[in-house]
Amino acid sequence: MRGGMRKRNLEAIGLAGLALAAALLAGAWMGATDATAAESVIWMRIEANNFKDEAGHVKVNLPLSLIEVVVDSIDKRDFMSEFEEDHPSLNIPKMWREIRKMDVDEFITVESEKENIKVFKDRDFFRISITEAEFDEPNIEVKLPLELMDYVFEGRKNFDFQELVGRLRGHLPLTVVSAKHEGADVKIWLEEK
Repeated sequence: MRGGMRKRNLEAIGLAGLALAAALLAGAWMGATDATAAESVIWMRIEANNFKDEAGHVKVNLPLSLIEVVVDSIDKRDFMSEFEEDHPSLNIPKMWREIRKMDVDEFITVESEKENIKVFKDRDFFRISITEAEFDEPNIEVKLPLELMDYVFEGRKNFDFQELVGRLRGHLPLTVVSAKHEGADVKIWLEEK
């Protein structure tokens, strides 16, 4: 029973990580412009492995330009207006500015027999780190550049693809999400080729 629950938790974390990465990346490319041919392509790569299952290996490789095309087909005004209606008192840009200027680097720490969770920022990244009891080091990590978070949460209605890519390029290659649990792992990363 416990193994099944942990497997579902890992799957949920993997899906949450995918959703988080997709949402941040998708939101960032609203109103994007074409990249110049002189610049190399940035790829979003996703790899999921379940070593207990013969068919448990999945790889996804997408150039950000393809994600841009998909995002351009979404009506962003409806998406944002629904979010604002559902959370009328939540001022995300203001909340992010407060987090960004805080001297405190560690925001949330939860320590228990089953797992240790830490939400923190360092000089360049906003991070979430989870270490389950059977691991000596973090087995689940989320890592987002502060520059990307700044850009997304500055309250912009329109995003410039070239500006966003410029903020990302200095951090590449970048592993955004990595998770390992009971013979399975998920990794989402960005790299330039």
